Amino acid sequence: MKLLKIFLASAVMAVQYVSAIFLTEAISYKSNVLMLLYTVLTAGVWTLVLLSEDTRTVLAKWLFSVPLCYPVLLCYWNTHYAVRALNWAFPGYGRQSAGGGFAGAMLLLLLTALCTVGLIAALARHPKPDQKAEAIRLCIGGGCTLAVIAGAVLLATQFPPYPDITAGV
Repeated sequence: MKLLKIFLASAVMAVQYVSAIFLTEAISYKSNVLMLLYTVLTAGVWTLVLLSEDTRTVLAKWLFSVPLCYPVLLCYWNTHYAVRALNWAFPGYGRQSAGGGFAGAMLLLLLTALCTVGLIAALARHPKPDQKAEAIRLCIGGGCTLAVIAGAVLLATQFPPYPDITAGV
Protein backbone atom coordinates (compact mmCIF):
# COMPACT_ATOMS: atom_id res chain seq x y z
CA MET A 1 0.00 0.00 0.00
CA LYS A 2 2.87 2.36 0.77
CA LEU A 3 4.35 1.85 -2.70
CA LEU A 4 0.99 2.74 -4.28
CA LYS A 5 0.82 5.95 -2.23
CA ILE A 6 4.36 6.84 -3.28
CA PHE A 7 3.49 6.20 -6.93
CA LEU A 8 0.28 8.28 -6.71
CA ALA A 9 2.14 11.13 -5.03
CA SER A 10 4.82 10.96 -7.72
CA ALA A 11 2.17 11.08 -10.45
CA VAL A 12 0.56 14.10 -8.79
CA MET A 13 3.95 15.81 -8.61
CA ALA A 14 4.71 15.05 -12.28
CA VAL A 15 1.37 16.41 -13.49
CA GLN A 16 1.71 19.51 -11.31
CA TYR A 17 5.25 20.27 -12.45
CA VAL A 18 4.82 19.73 -16.20
CA SER A 19 1.41 21.39 -16.29
CA ALA A 20 2.85 24.41 -14.52
CA ILE A 21 5.45 24.80 -17.27
CA PHE A 22 2.77 25.20 -19.90
CA LEU A 23 0.03 26.85 -17.85
CA THR A 24 2.31 29.54 -16.40
CA GLU A 25 3.24 30.45 -19.94
CA ALA A 26 -0.43 30.65 -20.97
CA ILE A 27 -1.30 32.64 -17.84
CA SER A 28 1.64 35.02 -18.36
CA TYR A 29 0.11 36.20 -21.64
CA LYS A 30 -2.80 37.60 -19.60
CA SER A 31 -1.30 38.50 -16.20
CA ASN A 32 2.23 38.33 -14.79
CA VAL A 33 0.99 38.57 -11.21
CA LEU A 34 -1.29 35.55 -11.65
CA MET A 35 1.55 33.69 -13.35
CA LEU A 36 3.86 34.23 -10.36
CA LEU A 37 1.12 33.28 -7.89
CA TYR A 38 0.38 30.11 -9.84
CA THR A 39 4.07 29.19 -9.94
CA VAL A 40 4.44 29.64 -6.17
CA LEU A 41 1.18 27.75 -5.53
CA THR A 42 2.37 24.86 -7.71
CA ALA A 43 5.68 24.66 -5.85
CA GLY A 44 3.74 24.71 -2.56
CA VAL A 45 1.45 21.86 -3.60
CA TRP A 46 4.48 19.96 -4.94
CA THR A 47 6.25 20.36 -1.59
CA LEU A 48 3.14 19.43 0.39
CA VAL A 49 2.79 16.16 -1.55
CA LEU A 50 6.52 15.50 -1.19
CA LEU A 51 6.52 15.73 2.63
CA SER A 52 6.98 12.32 4.24
CA GLU A 53 8.00 10.75 7.51
CA ASP A 54 11.47 9.74 6.32
CA THR A 55 14.15 10.72 3.82
CA ARG A 56 13.81 7.48 1.83
CA THR A 57 10.15 8.13 1.08
CA VAL A 58 10.84 11.74 0.06
CA LEU A 59 13.56 10.61 -2.33
CA ALA A 60 11.41 7.76 -3.67
CA LYS A 61 8.55 10.17 -4.46
CA TRP A 62 10.92 12.56 -6.15
CA LEU A 63 12.73 9.85 -8.14
CA PHE A 64 9.47 8.26 -9.33
CA SER A 65 8.13 11.66 -10.38
CA VAL A 66 11.02 12.33 -12.78
CA PRO A 67 10.20 9.60 -15.36
CA LEU A 68 6.46 10.23 -14.91
CA CYS A 69 6.98 13.78 -16.22
CA TYR A 70 7.73 12.43 -19.70
CA PRO A 71 4.24 11.14 -20.61
CA VAL A 72 2.67 14.34 -19.28
CA LEU A 73 5.14 16.38 -21.33
CA LEU A 74 4.24 14.36 -24.43
CA CYS A 75 0.56 15.19 -23.95
CA TYR A 76 1.30 18.91 -23.99
CA TRP A 77 3.78 18.69 -26.88
CA ASN A 78 1.55 16.56 -29.08
CA THR A 79 -1.32 19.02 -28.68
CA HIS A 80 0.96 22.03 -29.45
CA TYR A 81 -0.35 23.56 -26.23
CA ALA A 82 2.13 26.46 -25.97
CA VAL A 83 1.71 27.64 -29.57
CA ARG A 84 -2.06 27.36 -29.38
CA ALA A 85 -2.09 29.30 -26.08
CA LEU A 86 0.02 32.03 -27.65
CA ASN A 87 -2.39 32.35 -30.57
CA TRP A 88 -5.34 32.37 -28.18
CA ALA A 89 -3.84 35.32 -26.29
CA PHE A 90 -2.64 37.08 -29.45
CA PRO A 91 -4.79 35.99 -32.42
CA GLY A 92 -2.81 35.53 -35.63
CA TYR A 93 0.58 35.57 -33.90
CA GLY A 94 1.83 32.35 -35.49
CA ARG A 95 4.65 30.34 -33.95
CA GLN A 96 6.54 31.23 -30.81
CA SER A 97 9.47 33.62 -31.16
CA ALA A 98 12.92 33.16 -29.66
CA GLY A 99 12.06 35.74 -26.98
CA GLY A 100 8.97 33.75 -26.02
CA GLY A 101 11.09 30.63 -25.73
CA PHE A 102 13.52 32.52 -23.48
CA ALA A 103 10.67 33.72 -21.26
CA GLY A 104 9.39 30.13 -21.03
CA ALA A 105 12.88 28.98 -20.05
CA MET A 106 12.99 31.60 -17.28
CA LEU A 107 9.61 30.39 -15.98
CA LEU A 108 10.93 26.83 -16.01
CA LEU A 109 14.02 27.94 -14.08
CA LEU A 110 11.88 29.73 -11.49
CA LEU A 111 9.61 26.72 -11.06
CA THR A 112 12.57 24.35 -10.80
CA ALA A 113 14.26 26.57 -8.21
CA LEU A 114 11.08 26.73 -6.12
CA CYS A 115 10.57 22.96 -6.35
CA THR A 116 14.22 22.40 -5.39
CA VAL A 117 13.66 24.52 -2.29
CA GLY A 118 10.59 22.35 -1.61
CA LEU A 119 12.68 19.19 -1.98
CA ILE A 120 15.28 20.52 0.44
CA ALA A 121 12.54 21.52 2.89
CA ALA A 122 10.93 18.07 2.64
CA LEU A 123 14.30 16.40 3.20
CA ALA A 124 15.01 18.62 6.22
CA ARG A 125 11.58 18.24 7.82
CA HIS A 126 10.35 14.86 8.96
CA PRO A 127 6.89 14.96 10.51
CA LYS A 128 5.85 12.24 12.90
CA PRO A 129 4.52 9.16 11.08
CA ASP A 130 0.83 9.92 10.66
CA GLN A 131 -1.19 8.04 8.05
CA LYS A 132 -4.05 10.53 8.31
CA ALA A 133 -1.79 13.49 7.53
CA GLU A 134 -0.28 11.58 4.59
CA ALA A 135 -3.77 10.83 3.25
CA ILE A 136 -4.80 14.48 3.65
CA ARG A 137 -1.67 15.67 1.80
CA LEU A 138 -2.35 13.19 -1.00
CA CYS A 139 -6.01 14.26 -1.22
CA ILE A 140 -5.08 17.95 -1.37
CA GLY A 141 -2.46 17.24 -4.02
CA GLY A 142 -4.88 15.04 -5.97
CA GLY A 143 -7.62 17.67 -5.80
CA CYS A 144 -5.25 20.39 -7.00
CA THR A 145 -4.08 18.10 -9.79
CA LEU A 146 -7.65 17.44 -10.92
CA ALA A 147 -8.25 21.21 -10.92
CA VAL A 148 -5.10 21.75 -13.01
CA ILE A 149 -6.13 19.07 -15.51
CA ALA A 150 -9.63 20.52 -15.76
CA GLY A 151 -8.20 24.01 -16.24
CA ALA A 152 -5.75 22.84 -18.90
CA VAL A 153 -8.48 21.00 -20.80
CA LEU A 154 -10.89 23.94 -20.49
CA LEU A 155 -8.25 26.33 -21.78
CA ALA A 156 -7.37 23.97 -24.63
CA THR A 157 -10.98 24.05 -25.81
CA GLN A 158 -10.64 27.83 -26.19
CA PHE A 159 -7.40 27.69 -28.19
CA PRO A 160 -7.39 27.92 -31.98
CA PRO A 161 -6.69 24.66 -33.88
CA TYR A 162 -3.03 24.08 -34.70
CA PRO A 163 -3.56 23.59 -38.48
CA ASP A 164 -5.11 27.07 -38.67
CA ILE A 165 -2.01 28.53 -36.98
CA THR A 166 0.47 26.79 -39.27
CA ALA A 167 -1.58 27.68 -42.35
CA GLY A 168 -1.18 31.38 -41.56
CA VAL A 169 2.62 31.19 -41.19
